[in-house]
Amino acid sequence: MNEHRLENYNLRTLAVEYVYFCAVGTVNVLIFLAMYSVAYSMAAGIEYRAASAWSVSYLLSSLISHSMHRWFTFRSISPYGRSLALTMTVYTILLIISTFSQAILADSMGFDHLAIWALNTAAFGFLSFVALRFIAFPMSDGTISVRERIEIVKLGRRS
Repeated sequence: MNEHRLENYNLRTLAVEYVYFCAVGTVNVLIFLAMYSVAYSMAAGIEYRAASAWSVSYLLSSLISHSMHRWFTFRSISPYGRSLALTMTVYTILLIISTFSQAILADSMGFDHLAIWALNTAAFGFLSFVALRFIAFPMSDGTISVRERIEIVKLGRRS
């Protein structure tokens, strides 16, 4: 990546990326909610039903989320394996904290599990954005447009 592009990375650029993160995140959240609903309905009779459903669906949707944010939010050319490992590290840390929150608030204190799901999703969304931008997909690794990435995929090369 050229130095000029890195020098022009500013608060406005960060804000635009956050808008993309929220748009892509909306799709990810819908996938996550569908997985959570299925897992919750299948977990009847489990003591920590909401927390169990939360953690399973969170992990699975994190894999989808990584790819979508790599392609559309950050348009990153970070090495795939490294960005996946760092993304999953970020998500795992947030998973531990949010699962504990889900267990305490929904399973132990009796608050509505969907309300707590929504609260956790909103609360950890911005933290995810900051961690992904600066840890998993650092600007210094460079970017690629979606169109360029599609062309590379069409040519059969790995991006």
